[in-house]
Amino acid sequence: MGATEAYQLLKLPFLFEHYKTHQKYSQGLSFSKFIDNHYFTTTTYDSDYQQDMQLPFKTSNRTISLLNFDSFFLAKQSIVPLLTFNSRKKYLLFDDKDYASNKLNNIFQPPRA
Repeated sequence: MGATEAYQLLKLPFLFEHYKTHQKYSQGLSFSKFIDNHYFTTTTYDSDYQQDMQLPFKTSNRTISLLNFDSFFLAKQSIVPLLTFNSRKKYLLFDDKDYASNKLNNIFQPPRA
């Protein structure tokens, strides 16, 4: 775990404990709203700022962060140009004249009198 950010997973119990603390003050707070407030909105410097910074994946002591929540979870909008090609040439998907089933009419003939 030393070479990756996987050690952050060891902080998961603190995440749930911090969520329970927030639930005491905000009745009806869902876990998804808690995650949204702590990870996807602008950081607020309130009374529990130091506790917020102890949550998993909030800070890193590495020089390169392998997991960036902004780019990992948010959809990027991009414009892809639509390319169309016009071709008048027709391509055969298969050529059935060389199949054995087409040559069976030479073998199977109706009875002759």
